[in-house]
Amino acid sequence: MSKVALAGALGLLLFFTYLTGIRVAYPFAYALCLLFVIAWAWPRLAIRGVTVTRKVDPGTPTVGEAYEEVFEVRRSGWIPAPWVEVRDLSQLPDYQPGRVISLGSEVVKWRARGVYRRRGWMALGPTSLKVKEPFGLFEQELKLTQRTSVLVYPRVRPVPDLLTPSAQQVGSSPTLGAWADYPPETGGVRDYTTGDSFGRIHWPLSHKHQRLMSKTFEQPLTTDLWILLDLDRSVHFGEGEESTVEYAVSLAASMASQVHGRGRQVGMIANDLRGTVLEPHRAVRQDRLILDYLAVCQADGRTPLTQTLAWDRIRRLPRRAVAVITPSADPGWVRLLQAVRGRRSTLIVFYLDPASFGGPDLNPSFDLGQDVDLYVVRRGDDFARLVRTRDAIRIG
Repeated sequence: MSKVALAGALGLLLFFTYLTGIRVAYPFAYALCLLFVIAWAWPRLAIRGVTVTRKVDPGTPTVGEAYEEVFEVRRSGWIPAPWVEVRDLSQLPDYQPGRVISLGSEVVKWRARGVYRRRGWMALGPTSLKVKEPFGLFEQELKLTQRTSVLVYPRVRPVPDLLTPSAQQVGSSPTLGAWADYPPETGGVRDYTTGDSFGRIHWPLSHKHQRLMSKTFEQPLTTDLWILLDLDRSVHFGEGEESTVEYAVSLAASMASQVHGRGRQVGMIANDLRGTVLEPHRAVRQDRLILDYLAVCQADGRTPLTQTLAWDRIRRLPRRAVAVITPSADPGWVRLLQAVRGRRSTLIVFYLDPASFGGPDLNPSFDLGQDVDLYVVRRGDDFARLVRTRDAIRIG
């Protein structure tokens, strides 16, 4: 309204100056018109030389960690910018790094701090840059579309010792698998050398190259622990960090980190919408592969835990070290777990009590047997203080 009112006043002033012919009114009217034009052009010209740089060290952040972002605003043109507003448009909760500054010939710097509130991809930006002239009549806004994307990993917490389950004595970690229990795999071929057995000769390649070629063998990658993560959307409850899916993902990440930290292999099976299966691979770091998946996975599955094909895969494992994470109270998966139980099996169950997360009070009764370690997880529980039980237990 101030700009419209000023333009109307200038128009009336020029009109009455023309009617009255007063000489003093002419320079006054011309000065006001010139001021109006300068105020209109100032922010449009000044904003062309203003640049904003945002820097953040992403690293490998997890939920709950703090981060620091550095803002740098500089002016390269000759027109000063006495009123510059920098505003972040990413709409992150509890993060308002913008400022109003006066920009001269020197670079203006400041640091903004925030906390990673949720896992997954987080974008810092875009940025809004607004410049006003000294009279406060006109402004010019520019939206900078540059974004800095950061992958936030789930929260990793201390968990009970998984490598020494209660059904075994301390030091019996070979129960989780040993290389000698798995047959070797063919890794390649080489020229035949004296002493090689005939069973190692690769006859098709020997015929093709017209010389004897021997097979080379290497031990396969074994999986010391399989994590079966229930991502059926119909069984999860709660919101944000205080939800069963976030607790389940955090448990999976914590277990994987613990086992990987001891030089062992971890595989993962999830009944999400894609039916994810993550097996160890020599070409990639399996710990990073699992964490990358857990950072972005969602409880979008439509297949109940009792109908997932994971049980057939688990049943074929030479040694069954399986950790099940689920809020499902369906006794069907309990029967499937008992069906894959073997003499060398190590079975761990983390049951997330839906009632503590705002879900229905199902009051289930699980009879998992003496050789299954059961952990009941409720909202607000400290993972490191979870108590394992091997008896029939009624959860309520």
